[in-house]
Amino acid sequence: MKKLIICLLFGALLLSTGARAVTRQYSRPLAPFTGVEVSGQFSVSLVRGADYRALLSVEEAYIDYVICEIKGYTLKISLDERKVPTEVKRQFRGKGTPDPVFSAVIYVPDLLQSVELSDKAVLKDTEDLFDKSRVTFKLSGSSSAKSMKVSSLNVDITLENKASGEFDLTCRDSKVQMSNSSQLRLVEQESETSTYVLHGSSKLTARCNTGLLGVYTKSNCVGVISGSGNRAEFDINGTSEVDASAFEVPDAVVKMSSVSKLTEAAYKTLRVNLNGGCTLYFLNDPSVTIENIRSATMTPETSSRKSMRL
Repeated sequence: MKKLIICLLFGALLLSTGARAVTRQYSRPLAPFTGVEVSGQFSVSLVRGADYRALLSVEEAYIDYVICEIKGYTLKISLDERKVPTEVKRQFRGKGTPDPVFSAVIYVPDLLQSVELSDKAVLKDTEDLFDKSRVTFKLSGSSSAKSMKVSSLNVDITLENKASGEFDLTCRDSKVQMSNSSQLRLVEQESETSTYVLHGSSKLTARCNTGLLGVYTKSNCVGVISGSGNRAEFDINGTSEVDASAFEVPDAVVKMSSVSKLTEAAYKTLRVNLNGGCTLYFLNDPSVTIENIRSATMTPETSSRKSMRL
């Protein structure tokens, strides 16, 4: 009986050892590209290099199903899930088994014009390797970009479907579009124009110094904006709540509807158009021009009312 138990234990040990994940690292030379598109649970870094190359670290069982190719000057990295055998997937499904490793260090000698992430891809540890004229970022499907420092004349950022990002921007014009429970933190932003378009439960935290700030919301979005500017335009709708009490600006134009809420801090002129149960809190003592107030509330902000925080 004792020998049987020992044999069973030894056999179980051999099975667990045989199923242990093994990570393989390999390099892939690439043709020139100007955009990067990553799909799946890849952790990606962008690094300046002497040539176009990808250094991939992948679980050995998955290597044959990794796609790394250039199409139309775009580098595409993904996993062909349809071709992965069931027995390979089973190795990483048991209780206590580690997640498979998928990582890529992408070396580029020139500047990139676009980055697109989807399906839980993560971009991190990235140098400022972006085109100085225009660069676009598109994140979706719970993907994320962390600690991104970007300097370009025009920057476009789109986040949707639970994507998240953290950016430090220096630009002339920037446009941010968010939807479907996405989250974005702009640690610092220096620009001439800053436009934020929020939909569908998205959440924005931004500290910006800009000439013109534009904030446009629908649904139940949340925004916290600080910094300073020359002019601000707010178009707040749905059940959105925007706190711009720490954004110093001389002139502001406010348009609101539904049961939305806005706190703003214009100190010279304030033009308002309020409808449908919305609430506007205002700081300072600006000259107010009322275009319309219908079933809405406009009231001075007080220190006793707590500001919103994400």
